[in-house]
Amino acid sequence: MSNKLKRQRTVVRGAHRMAAIAAGVVLTLGVASSAHADSAPATGADWSNMFSFSGFGTVGMTHSSLGTADYTTNFFQPKGAGASSQYDFSDDTKVGAQVNAQLTSQLSAVVQIIMQQRYDNSYAPTVEWANIKYAITPDLDVRVGRIALPTFLASDYVNVGYASPWAHAPIEVYNLVPVDSSDGVDTSYTLHLGKIDNTVQMFYGVDNTRAPNPFAAGDVKFNARNIFGVFDTVERGALTVRAGYMQAKLNYGPFMAEPVTFYTAGAAYDQGNWFVQGEWAHAKVGNLTPGYNSWYAVGGYRIQKFTPYVMYSMERSLANPIVIPNGNQGQKDYSVGVRWDLRKNLDLKVQYDRVVLPNNSQGYFVNPQQGFVLGSRANVVSAVLDFVF
Repeated sequence: MSNKLKRQRTVVRGAHRMAAIAAGVVLTLGVASSAHADSAPATGADWSNMFSFSGFGTVGMTHSSLGTADYTTNFFQPKGAGASSQYDFSDDTKVGAQVNAQLTSQLSAVVQIIMQQRYDNSYAPTVEWANIKYAITPDLDVRVGRIALPTFLASDYVNVGYASPWAHAPIEVYNLVPVDSSDGVDTSYTLHLGKIDNTVQMFYGVDNTRAPNPFAAGDVKFNARNIFGVFDTVERGALTVRAGYMQAKLNYGPFMAEPVTFYTAGAAYDQGNWFVQGEWAHAKVGNLTPGYNSWYAVGGYRIQKFTPYVMYSMERSLANPIVIPNGNQGQKDYSVGVRWDLRKNLDLKVQYDRVVLPNNSQGYFVNPQQGFVLGSRANVVSAVLDFVF
């Protein structure tokens, strides 16, 4: 075995170990704090204040007019609405829980667990985040474990439907990087310039998972190695601007060490009554994809409990040579929707998408059946009920 491969496996094992340790620290101390509170009420309050628990979830339904393939919003889902079922209740449906622990004034930890449809059509819980953070100063910190990648503006809360204006994130941009987290280390520093906060974040890690096999029945390994990125976020009042770069080596089924390069830039402005947001991204994955330039723009206006919004997103292929012909060569999506805040911590969203594929593209549709035509069109209707607690 080469020294390079040995080092890589050591990094993988070490990162997974740190994620497990972080999860164990939070969950073990959480149990201990509960027991301590029961046995010693006088001091138990201090322990109970150390921990906080929250949860979130979405119950969704999706319908697609295209009956020869399945519409999905997640790279790791094996089926969706269309060919498999006229109405799909798995695509946007998920539930999650999070435990935060403030262990000392400088040391904290977090564990987030999510249940949603997986590559094998199961709903086994997965650890999305599990890390320990040490604040060297109030503006400089280091984290170790399983960490959320800051890829997009909504990356920190993309799984929390209640926190988002849309029924689901624009897949033409957000599916360019299907990995949400990595096992490794990151550091961030915030510089305060008057009313402006500028945060620079750097990270390094790995990711191991499985995905539906696009070539045959079953699944394939989806492993990212040497994930490295630098992102800069500038905030001033209602305005947030973010830009960044990420690279990695991807092992996907029979394809090994495919180089990944990714650039992104975006901005969001939320004035209170109305909001606008947009992001641009460029991605290339070796010879697996033709490369893409993608972007979206969304805007909405809040009218008491209702927030109507419109969104346009597109993914344009760069037409580089690829080993898988007639794959995803781009996609466009015209969307309109409305959010209804039924009560505190509960909303209902309904969204209509007109999905348009270029003549030579399968887009993000999966499970194509006999009769599927490249360049198809589809009308997609999604309804989701989001909640937090």
